[in-house]
Formats: sequence, C-alpha cells, structure tokens
Amino acid sequence: MIDIYKNKPPKEKYKQLIRYQNKTFFKKYSLKIIYDFFKEYPEEKRGRKNFKKKEIQNIKSLIYEEIFQKAKVIKADCIGSIKEKVSNDKIMITVSFFKKNG
Repeated sequence: MIDIYKNKPPKEKYKQLIRYQNKTFFKKYSLKIIYDFFKEYPEEKRGRKNFKKKEIQNIKSLIYEEIFQKAKVIKADCIGSIKEKVSNDKIMITVSFFKKNG
C-alpha cells in the first residue's frame, strides 16, 4: 500500500528517492467541446452547474492515476510533497516519491 502525504512524510519512516523528487505530471484540457455542446443545445445547460470544475476534477483524477502507476513501477512506498497548479488550459501536479527506511 502506498502512503500519501500532502507535505513531506516523517524522516524517521521514509527516505527520499533522489532521482524521483519533484516530478511534474501535467495534462492539457479544453472546455471547447462542452461550450459548443451547450451552445447547440442550450436547454441541456439547465440544472447543470459547475461543469468546468467537474472537468478539472476528472483531469486531476487521470493525472493521479498516472502518478500511482509510476509509483508502482518504481516501487515507491510513499507519495509526498504534492502541489497542484491549475491554469487556463493546463493542470500540473508536482510530487515526490519516497521509500521506507530499513
């Protein structure tokens, strides 16, 4: 099981994987398809709120899946120092990977 810490994990439990510090994962996203759909079918927009936030959340979940797959490949025990940055067309998530001491 992989432990997750928003900040750095305790030093007595985990050591850094130097090669895998501050790795950045990013994906571009576009809301053009959604806006075009609602422009063509405006009645569908009724009752639907926060579709932009939901699209960003979906992209973030895809990035986190990619991060977990990377952690499995490098056999990391912990993911820490997570920083998320959302801009107009791109989402970047920076993480560091750690191994257990001992």
